[in-house]
Amino acid sequence: MQRIIWLPLALLLAGLWLAGCASDAERRKAAGGAALGADATVDEIYARRFALEGFEERLDQTRSFHGSGSGYLFRASRDSLVADINSYIRANPHCETDPSFARLLNSLSALDTLAVEPAPPEGYAAVEDSIALFFADWPEMDVEMDPGLFSRYNTVFPTIDNSRVDFWIKYFTGPGRERFERAIYRMQLHRPTVEAILDELDLPREIICIALVESGFSMRAVSSARAVGPWQFMPGTARLYGLRVNWWVDERRDIVASTYAAGHYLKDLQGIWGDWLLAFAAYNCGEYRVARQIARQRSEDFWRLKLPIQTQRYVPKFLAALYILRDPIKYDLTVPAVEPVTFDLLTVPDATDLKLIAESADASVEVLRELNPHVRRWATPPGMEVVVKVPAGRGEECRARLDSIPPDERITWRQHRVKRGETLSQIARRYDTSVSALKSLNNIRNSHVIREGTVLLVPVQGGKYMEVASSKATSKPQYMNPTREINKQSLQNYAQKAAPPAGHKRVTYTVRSGDTLGEIAERYRTSARKIRAWNELHYRRYIYPGQKLAIYVPDSFSSPDERMDEVALPDEECCIKHAHVVRHGESFYSISRKYGVGVSELLAWNNRGLRSTLHPGDVLEIWERK
Repeated sequence: MQRIIWLPLALLLAGLWLAGCASDAERRKAAGGAALGADATVDEIYARRFALEGFEERLDQTRSFHGSGSGYLFRASRDSLVADINSYIRANPHCETDPSFARLLNSLSALDTLAVEPAPPEGYAAVEDSIALFFADWPEMDVEMDPGLFSRYNTVFPTIDNSRVDFWIKYFTGPGRERFERAIYRMQLHRPTVEAILDELDLPREIICIALVESGFSMRAVSSARAVGPWQFMPGTARLYGLRVNWWVDERRDIVASTYAAGHYLKDLQGIWGDWLLAFAAYNCGEYRVARQIARQRSEDFWRLKLPIQTQRYVPKFLAALYILRDPIKYDLTVPAVEPVTFDLLTVPDATDLKLIAESADASVEVLRELNPHVRRWATPPGMEVVVKVPAGRGEECRARLDSIPPDERITWRQHRVKRGETLSQIARRYDTSVSALKSLNNIRNSHVIREGTVLLVPVQGGKYMEVASSKATSKPQYMNPTREINKQSLQNYAQKAAPPAGHKRVTYTVRSGDTLGEIAERYRTSARKIRAWNELHYRRYIYPGQKLAIYVPDSFSSPDERMDEVALPDEECCIKHAHVVRHGESFYSISRKYGVGVSELLAWNNRGLRSTLHPGDVLEIWERK
C-alpha cells in the first residue's frame, strides 16, 4: 500500500524537476538568444557562460593583487584582462547586449579607479625582472656554453644560445608577452627618430633594444635608483654627456637628446674593451665596476664575470629582445605597423610660455607637452636655449610667429625666491595675483608651509613685474657634441688597484662570528686596507658572519691553520711570560698589537684555534723578548 502511495508522488516530483530544468534552460537560451540572436544554439550559450566565468575568475584574481599591494602584478593582470575581453568582444559583438557581460564591463571599468601605492618607486626594468622571476627561477650559468649559430645577416650581435637568454625569450613570448608587445608598440612610435640618430653616430641599429628593455620606451620612466627617461640616465652620467637636468628641464626625457647621449656613451664604452656585451654591462652597472671585475678576475668574457645580479640579467634580456625582433614570425609575434611620431625641431632661445608656442604652432598645449616631456614647467627657461618639438610641418610658421612677438610679451609669469617670514598672501598681494593661483601654478597643497629659498612661479598680467632675461642664452644644448667623455686613464688606474698583485692567487674567506678585518689580515699576512679595497668595503661598513671576502695571497701561501702548527714555543732564556686578563671588547688582534706579536703566535701559545671565542676574564699566556 505504501509503495502505491509513494509511486505517484515520486513521478510528480520528477515531473516538476524536469519542468524546472526545461524552464531554466529556456530562460538561459532566451538570455543568450538576446545576445547571440534568435538562432543561437545551446552550445553557443554554454560557450559564452564558460568564457564569462573565466573572465570573472581573472577579475577576482586582479582584485586580489590590488588588495595585497602588488602594484606591478595588479597592472599586468588588469591590462591582460582588458585586452582579452576586448578580443572576445570583437569576435562576438553580440555579447555586449548580455546583462552578465554588461556587469563584467562595469566591474572592469571600476579597476581603473583602484590605486596601488608605488612605494618604493620601481623602474620599468626592475618591474620586468620581478614579474619574470614570479613565473620562473633565474637559471644558473651554463658550465659549457654552445656558441650557437651566427645570424645570416651582417651583424655585430651573433646568436648566442644559453639558458639565460632562453629564460627571457620564454618570458617575453609567454607570461610577459603583452607587456613586451606594448613596449614594441611604443618603440615603433619613435623608431625612425632613434634609428636616424644611431645611423648618424655610426652605431648598430640593434642598440635600440637597450631602450626597449630599459624603459619600454616610456619617456617618463623613473627607476628606484632615480634613473630617468627612455635610456634611463643617472644625473651624473647625463650631465657628462651633455644632458641638462635642472628645475626647468630634464633632457633625459627627450627622445632626441637622450638618444644622442646614449649613443655617445655606448660608443665610448665599446671603445674601452672592444666588446658590446661588456659595454652593455657597463651601461647598466657602471664602467668602473666592470673594469674592476675584469682586473680582479682576469677575464673579459661577460658570461664568466661575477657582476651584480641585475647586470647578469640585463645583457641576456637585451639579447632575447633582439633575437625575437629579428625573427618575430618564429615567435608568433606581430610587430605593429604604427604611424610614427613626427615633429619639427624649433630652437627657443629664451623664456617663452608653452601656451604661446602652442598657439603659434596651431596646436594645443596638451599636444606640445606630450611632444616635449623634458620641459618640466609651463615655459622654457630664461637664459637657456632649448630645442622644442612642434607638430610636423608647422616649424617654420611657428618660428616666424614667435619672432614677431617682443621678448617681454613671451612669458606671463616670473620667478620669486621666498624670503624669511614671507607668506603666500604677501607674495600674492605684491604681484597682484591670488593665493589660489600661486598654489595651482606651483602645486602647493598647504599654503601655510612654504620654505625659505623656494622658487615660485608667479603669474602676471600683460608682462607687468616681469624680469626680461638676457637676449643671449648662457646655456645651449651640448648633447650632439659632448665636450667631456670617460677618463680612460682614471679608469685604468682604478682597475689596476683592484687587480691582484703578480704572483698571487685568490682565496675566499668566510667571515665567522667575532672576526675583525685586522685579525683576518693578520692571518693572511696582508693589511685591512687591502682587504677593504679588494672587497669594496668602505670604512663605515661592517663585516658580518657568513660574508665572503676575496683575499689575494702569494702563490706559495699556506693556510693559516697549517702555519699555526709551525709556530715554535718560545725559549724561557730569551723571553718573558706574561699573563693577560681579557677585557670587554678586546680581540686576539688587538691583544697581539698591544704586545707586538702575531695573531698566529698568540693562538698557538694558548692552544687556541681560529674559531676560538674570547670572553672577558679569560687569561692568555703571552711571551715577550727580554
